[in-house]
Amino acid sequence: MNLTKLIFSSIDPFKVVSVDNQADFVNIYVQSRQRICRCPDCLSPSKKLHSYYLRKFRDLPTFGKSCNIYLQSRKYRCLRTECKRKIFTERFDDHFEPCKRRTKRLDEKLLTTALEMGGRPAERICNTLSMPVSDSTLLRLIHKAPLPPLGPLKAVGVDDWAYKKRDRYGSILVNLDTGKVIDLLPDREEKTLVSWLQGQPAIEVITRDRYGKYMRAATKGAPQAIQVTDRWHLLKNLGEAVKRIMVREYTRLSRAVAPKTVDEPLVVPKDFPAGKKLAATTGVIKQRFDEMKKLQAKGLSKNAIAKSLGMHRDTVRKYLSMDVLMRKSYGERGMIEPHFEYIKERMEADPNIHLKTLWTELKQKGYPGAYSTLSESLTYYNIRVGKKARQTRLPQHAGSFFKPSAAAMAFLAPESKISSTQKKLISRLCQSSAELKRTMSLVKKFRGLIETKTGSELKAWIIEANHSVIGELKSFATGLLSDLQDY
Repeated sequence: MNLTKLIFSSIDPFKVVSVDNQADFVNIYVQSRQRICRCPDCLSPSKKLHSYYLRKFRDLPTFGKSCNIYLQSRKYRCLRTECKRKIFTERFDDHFEPCKRRTKRLDEKLLTTALEMGGRPAERICNTLSMPVSDSTLLRLIHKAPLPPLGPLKAVGVDDWAYKKRDRYGSILVNLDTGKVIDLLPDREEKTLVSWLQGQPAIEVITRDRYGKYMRAATKGAPQAIQVTDRWHLLKNLGEAVKRIMVREYTRLSRAVAPKTVDEPLVVPKDFPAGKKLAATTGVIKQRFDEMKKLQAKGLSKNAIAKSLGMHRDTVRKYLSMDVLMRKSYGERGMIEPHFEYIKERMEADPNIHLKTLWTELKQKGYPGAYSTLSESLTYYNIRVGKKARQTRLPQHAGSFFKPSAAAMAFLAPESKISSTQKKLISRLCQSSAELKRTMSLVKKFRGLIETKTGSELKAWIIEANHSVIGELKSFATGLLSDLQDY
């Protein structure tokens, strides 16, 4: 059998000299058969040989073993006296590229595997397939690979993505015809997206969320395109409005069945225990914990408590094993303690101070934490600043028969996926509150518009929602109407 034809094609200028078959690898020794080579600078041909040298390449595995190709290559003298390069190495059109240690076909396979699986999973698979490589090498191949041409784009989707959550965001663009990412923009600014869209005059459809800068950028950068607010974001925004309604109704219904309590005003304490977990005194979890303890005191079993409260029996077992519910522990909490005196002064001077303003001032005073770290640290010490100070607090007593988040999900779920438990919850909520009954009716109508794609009835729904007495749905409908009018 001719090994040269087995390893290379008939047009390749290579000849297999010998094969060394070892236990774990195969070495293949190859010679070049090119008679004339061109100088890479002046492109003049040359036959004047200078010397030989041996190049080693890793190739695709052979019979389950790692394969190395040793290529006897040549150096030539350039015959043009004007050329600055006097000696040059032999170049090849395929397989062996300059300054590389892997064959071109091996690089192609590694790149395909890395794109499909990522760095470390691809590393494990390649090592199993006798193509040993590190995850860093695979990532370098991805970074060096040229991007495919965009081609004509007709339908594009734009949304944001996070370099670092709550800190820095960019924009992602997706070809809706192929479902593939086509570009990443460094920020969410209007000018950046306008500049990108102006380079794609064939775009006919742009899908986006209700972010104002995306809306204005689509209008300016692609005025010929139809703008579509995608269904997922519409349902997400509606779900947020329904959850706010549930929190408000949760407070009202709970207070109706429980004795009134007076919350003590929050103050910034002078001394803070460091490294000590404190007992939880607030929150929905604390309320559920108290309910479990009361049912346990009545002699109910764990399964009966779980069924009564709609919780998993493992969760009930975990909490019943505790005498006191402890607060959650947040990392790097000690960074905020030296700044409590300043926080107290600012809260007393400006009770409506925004958390972002406070964080900016603390950064100037040497506070090293991020915005989210400050928010979590203040939450741990039960200090409410900015929006949290104006939010409705959930009552800290037993007596409620639902959780706001679970109720909002039940209201928003499609009819075919609502369980029997959720149906009972919806029925009870609608019977206990006329506002929740009205909310359920409007949510069902809106979801019907989306599922049946009857956009012509959207304005009628907006008018109906605006005429309701539900402030959260009126705000959602007003935003939809503004989006329609601006477009």
